[in-house]
Amino acid sequence: MSHKWPSLVMGALVVIALAMAANTLAARAAQGPLPTVISEEADQNRREVQTDGESPSISFIDSPGATCQRASVGVCYLQWSYLSVSASTSQYIISMTLSIDGRIRAYHSGFFQTSMYISADMLGPGFKVACGWRGASGMPGLGYSYNYAIRAAETGGLQAANYGTVTCPADVGTVFMPIVSRH
Repeated sequence: MSHKWPSLVMGALVVIALAMAANTLAARAAQGPLPTVISEEADQNRREVQTDGESPSISFIDSPGATCQRASVGVCYLQWSYLSVSASTSQYIISMTLSIDGRIRAYHSGFFQTSMYISADMLGPGFKVACGWRGASGMPGLGYSYNYAIRAAETGGLQAANYGTVTCPADVGTVFMPIVSRH
């Protein structure tokens, strides 16, 4: 009978934490939308943070530039060496998502975490995409370009995002020519 108490206590703590997070998010939503601040970086990546000017923002989202590698004919994989986010003081990370061309491809949720670190090996080979033909992105010799967004939210209602674009190598095709012999 006594072995059930730890799980009951943990369940109660989860319910309390979720209720606190919901109340905080509801209070933040009642204050209206936050202004968006966007800073441009040299490699076409952007960071967006919502803040009311008085509250601290999420400390950071760290996501070193994405790479695209061809795996086989028509198949490429988008990869990051890691994804990382830290919450502001006295807050916890709720979630971090990764979208490619507007589709969520990864969702990671936090549980009383002040930071979250997702290493490349946790994402397998990466995210499968089509390579594209030469010049498909408008750049000679390269294939398709993909837009990505990495977003994070914390219990205080603050959010942050990193945006970027990655271009894949062009797909390699083989042309077969029939051999015609005259006899």
